[in-house]
Amino acid sequence: MVFDIGIDVNNLCPLFYFPCFYPPKTYLCFRFYNEKSVPCNMIKKVFFCNCGANLIGTDRLKDIEAYLKQMEHPYVVISDLCGCAIERKEETYDLFLAADEALIVACYPRGVRLLLENCGIDYQNRKISYLNFRELNNQQIFGSVASFFSEVSINQVVSKIGYGSTWPSWYPVIDYSRCTACGQCADFCLFGVYEKTKNKVVVVNPKGCKNNCPACARICPQIAIVFPKYEHSGAIAGSETIDEMAEQKRQNLDIDAILGSNIYKALEMRKAKRQSIIRNTAMQQAINERAQALAEKSDN
Repeated sequence: MVFDIGIDVNNLCPLFYFPCFYPPKTYLCFRFYNEKSVPCNMIKKVFFCNCGANLIGTDRLKDIEAYLKQMEHPYVVISDLCGCAIERKEETYDLFLAADEALIVACYPRGVRLLLENCGIDYQNRKISYLNFRELNNQQIFGSVASFFSEVSINQVVSKIGYGSTWPSWYPVIDYSRCTACGQCADFCLFGVYEKTKNKVVVVNPKGCKNNCPACARICPQIAIVFPKYEHSGAIAGSETIDEMAEQKRQNLDIDAILGSNIYKALEMRKAKRQSIIRNTAMQQAINERAQALAEKSDN
């Protein structure tokens, strides 16, 4: 037998719920399940990234969302976690904060955790589990979702969040557990994506990143740069398991191909080219602003 009793903390009077649903925040509600009482206002939600990169195909994405809808449990559809982690950061943070326990259906967990970190979400101290739809098939995902909600029976609450932009949200995230702040990525990048300080390298201009270019991750000596939308598997895509030996061999080949035999000279040349691009961009902006000012003056 399952029943629920709630207490109004304002008036201290008992309240009964049949069936259980999430009461307002002013209530304390407990579920008695097989003679054990647990808080029934513990909110469990599935967060589903309806990936804008189409990494698993539109049919699979549609099937996953259809399954979540027919399950009649709370879930959140994120149109693109990479994009929302930049353009809808606060809203994404609030949605995760509202859940006591989260199950995230998205790509590689390492990459997802770095995106959550970018939103200010302390994933290490929250109850979050992950399903990687790049490695699991839909039936495996459905089974795990069903297990996640196995002892919960509540009304469905559906939330959706998107960022409504044509930006492909291709950009790097840094794994600071591996990063040594050498700054090689910042010196290499021509588009001002990174900013290097004495103790840290930060992604300051994610929208400046060239779409589908993971070159900086390829030459990172610590394998600390992740592109969550990278179409291939492996460390660059955010794989949990990193074959250090294989990655070192891959990196040596990439460095030879991208930078040549004299790495430091190549990086200095890239740095000079980036500074030239920045100067030319600033000059062009100044010319455009001057032309606009002259046009406005002639109109008057």
